[in-house]
Amino acid sequence: MTIKVYDTIMPAEPVEVYHDHGMTVEAWLCSQTENYTPGPVQRVSCAINGAIVNPLDWADAVIGEKDLVEFRVVPFGDVVDAFTSIGAFLVNPFYAGSALAGQAALDALINIPSVSSRSGGRQGSDIAPADAKANTARLGQGVPELFGRYIRYPDYVNQPRKYYKDARTQVQNIMLCITSGRCLIETALLKLGETPFSQLGNSISYQVFEPGEDVSVHPAHENWYTAPEVGATTGSSGIRLYRGRSLSSGLTGAQVSYSGPEIRTTSTSVFFPGDWATGDFVAISTRQSVTVSVDAGGLVTLAGDWGDADVGDEIRLRSTELAEANGVFLIDTKTGNDITLTQDGSPIAGWAAGSYLMFSRREDEDFRIDSIIYDTSFPDLVDGFGLSRFVGGAEDTGWSSFPGGTGVADVLLASRSEADGWAGPFTACPDGETTNTVEIDIFLPQGQGKVDGDTVVPFSTKRQVEIQWRELGATAWNSQIYTIDNATRDQLGFTYQLDLGPAIRPEFRVRRVTTESSEIASLDRIEWQALRSKLPTVTSYPGVTTMAVTIEGTDQIGSASNNRINLVATRLLPGISGGALTPEAPTRSIAAAAVHVAESLGYSDDQIDLDAFEQLDAIWQGRGDYFDFVIGDGTAKDAIDQILRPGYASMTLSTGVITPVRDAPRTQFEQPYSPENMTAPLQRSFTSRKPEEPDGVEVEYTNADTWTTETIKCFLPGDQGIKLDKLKLDGVTDRTKAWRIGMRRRRSQRYRRWTYSFNTELDALNSDYLGYVPLVDDIPGYGQASVLRSLDTSGPVPKLTVSQPMDWQDGESHVVAYRDVYGDMVGPFSAARGDDDFEIIANVSPLPELSPSQEPPHVIFGTTDRWSFPALITEISPQGELEVSVTATNYDERVYADDDNSPP
Repeated sequence: MTIKVYDTIMPAEPVEVYHDHGMTVEAWLCSQTENYTPGPVQRVSCAINGAIVNPLDWADAVIGEKDLVEFRVVPFGDVVDAFTSIGAFLVNPFYAGSALAGQAALDALINIPSVSSRSGGRQGSDIAPADAKANTARLGQGVPELFGRYIRYPDYVNQPRKYYKDARTQVQNIMLCITSGRCLIETALLKLGETPFSQLGNSISYQVFEPGEDVSVHPAHENWYTAPEVGATTGSSGIRLYRGRSLSSGLTGAQVSYSGPEIRTTSTSVFFPGDWATGDFVAISTRQSVTVSVDAGGLVTLAGDWGDADVGDEIRLRSTELAEANGVFLIDTKTGNDITLTQDGSPIAGWAAGSYLMFSRREDEDFRIDSIIYDTSFPDLVDGFGLSRFVGGAEDTGWSSFPGGTGVADVLLASRSEADGWAGPFTACPDGETTNTVEIDIFLPQGQGKVDGDTVVPFSTKRQVEIQWRELGATAWNSQIYTIDNATRDQLGFTYQLDLGPAIRPEFRVRRVTTESSEIASLDRIEWQALRSKLPTVTSYPGVTTMAVTIEGTDQIGSASNNRINLVATRLLPGISGGALTPEAPTRSIAAAAVHVAESLGYSDDQIDLDAFEQLDAIWQGRGDYFDFVIGDGTAKDAIDQILRPGYASMTLSTGVITPVRDAPRTQFEQPYSPENMTAPLQRSFTSRKPEEPDGVEVEYTNADTWTTETIKCFLPGDQGIKLDKLKLDGVTDRTKAWRIGMRRRRSQRYRRWTYSFNTELDALNSDYLGYVPLVDDIPGYGQASVLRSLDTSGPVPKLTVSQPMDWQDGESHVVAYRDVYGDMVGPFSAARGDDDFEIIANVSPLPELSPSQEPPHVIFGTTDRWSFPALITEISPQGELEVSVTATNYDERVYADDDNSPP
């Protein structure tokens, strides 16, 4: 536990340090001053482990044994004088008659402006952000394709590059993918967030590139990698820079004691360095007696306590009694407490046998200082530390204490703290990449200089930033120092570009050369904001329309999260005319989009039913049915079905040819199926309505006027909307169209409730998906099927004689139809009884053909209303080599009743 008292909110050393715990913040303050008065407004701030504690919570906030508590004077008004004693610091701020009354007071502690905030009470200007955003493509994701007319939020094709054009101007270059293929962009609807580019004047510029066009003419094409380790941190825009400290190296051969996680000196005259602080790392080598034995071949074995060091670990040894036992060695074998070592790949040999005192430790082990223990007799001297163990740079969370006892040890500053003050090193480019050009962004969030009344004057000593780099794995650093000398409250930013010569994979570290001033009147904060490396760059994007954008920071551009670049464009695709493709043009055509997807798979024109697409295209265009959307993921089959859905259609393969099938009102039957060509009886099943069924459809679509997601509800008479079927309708941007499709779905739910299944030999292979067919069963009172035996055309009306008697029902009208030799349905025609139940008189045209070499026509007969079950085929599945199974649903013209209506 440590309680530190500061005389400033700026970075500085504490003026007083205490080691109390187990009491509340309020209790501790009361123990230090009689003038403390509880309340929501106080003249000092309190932070526990970096988190500000509201004054109203001080009475409940307990100071724990390992907590770091910081009290700071809160500045307000003129510069606050520094205090040098706890009495001056704590008593005066709470004393109403103090000279600080009205100066150090603050309206509310929680409103302390952060020194890293964009305004923070400063009177200068912020650097206007050059902030724009786009979508980040996922690894393996296909290039999104724009179809029809739709809003597009383009994707990054490389990382955006944000840099400082000058000290007060930030610029961002972005290279974007709009779509596969070509498109026509509506420039008036090219926006940053909700703001059209045209309203941003010279602050934004762009250039659109056709597929395959050279993009190197625009700087946004450059591929810059931004190291993720460098950037905004909690409460700041970058990594705050400090000046490197020259710290004491530590103690060698010190008498120490261990208790739990603590180490202390036991000598009354030896203390740990006073310039070590919490967060610094130390390396501890313990002294022990080591027995060295040498075998006949000279191989050395060491017997001692090696802790958890094992084979493959490095250990550091130091001995004044055996000169050879000084350095870093690799454990080659370990048996119990005996180890053998190698150094530089060679086994250790030739040491003199005997018992020696040695200091030893794991080379990858060090300890972080979590708390500082001061001597009880000399409060300014450091007696010990509370520590946490780290192995290989990571905290050993399973470690809680030393074994205990006393001993002799080397307690030295670890190498990572010897480089304190440096931010980094951080690798500038990804694994496997190299670069020869790197950029460093330095940001001054407060401006720079010293406040003198209403003006800002330069510092007497110019501020400098040191940048160092080296190839990863090298030891020597290259160094470059930059001088920053300004007098302004305005935020400042600088981009320093370094030419590294031959391409390498470098690492960088940065620090300030001059110490940050702790005076409140000083504007002296410096942050490392970005580290970028230039990587190999693509100069063209075949098959893809791209756009380069340059944004210059301006007050018109905020840093809001919705600053996404967006545009509205119409895709250019070939049309269809005369069964062939036409040149590309802007189009919203469903057929053009579906054919394009099919061709992108490698299908040739003769593998796509262009005639069918052209016929449906005429229907869709006439009705105003379009597909407007951006497709990113999914299979090509899913994409084509998604495209066809706004046209009430879907894709099928007919003899290997991609064919669109539209679900629409039908009048002409196709091939009939009856017991004459079924191999098993027709199976019929009816799905009755259930309480949990939806009683309405809610359609979600995109409104093309606002490009926002909207919903519309679709109901039939009797629907209460208690449970809605949710339909997400991508590709439809019109409210009426969305309602029609929703109503089609709702009507299908209500009126398509019969399912039929049957088997045939190979006959069903002549049918297609959504084929409109009559089904006949042998149920009495319904249609009948038979075979035509003879045809008599001698009379005025043809007479058909069939293989079995027909069921003529009194008072009913009857019809007859037949399946011709090609399998197609002909009829139905009005029918009358002949001389007996086997004869049917009907004005059939064309006449059926009877031939000894062909199967005779199948005749279907019944009453006008019940002669067959009209159905739509939904599935055809071959079963072996000679049989096919078929599934169908009932046809009901009520399903299509709202296809041309408008929502209420």
